[in-house]
Amino acid sequence: MYDVHTRDLPARSILTLKRSVDGQAGAWSFGKEFIGMLRDRDLPRVAGPEGAAFAIYWGEVNDDSDGPMEWCRPVPAERAQELAALVPELTLRTEPAHREAFLELGPALKVEEAHWPVISESLRGWVERNAAAPSALGLRLVYRFAPATTPREQGPDLEFALPLAA
Repeated sequence: MYDVHTRDLPARSILTLKRSVDGQAGAWSFGKEFIGMLRDRDLPRVAGPEGAAFAIYWGEVNDDSDGPMEWCRPVPAERAQELAALVPELTLRTEPAHREAFLELGPALKVEEAHWPVISESLRGWVERNAAAPSALGLRLVYRFAPATTPREQGPDLEFALPLAA
């Protein structure tokens, strides 16, 4: 089982791209497309956990269900309109402040699909034991910027997060 932690996140401006995707291959392809849109843009990062990019799963993404899924990249609120103009294919929106329960999973490319049932059960058990309830903000994978010492082939650090109802 994984240890579940909680954190409070402030309201934040995010650039997003939302789409229905089919299966794991569709989800990976969508993520690569989102990263590609941002790769050559010099967008400033928001420091700390609130600045991590994340993918929201608004529904199941598998061979029988197409999500939808939304990729999100926080940007500094004071420059949000200016930065949104640099990437017109993305939508700018504000996510409200919230508390979330999360699990630290380590380097993204080291997390195996076989671990997902245990990861999900860890979070589900924590929610039940703490009489918590999910909010309407959607289940998410959070991609924290990897430290400079992390080998590139391991990818960013991955977290599994569930925003909680107030």
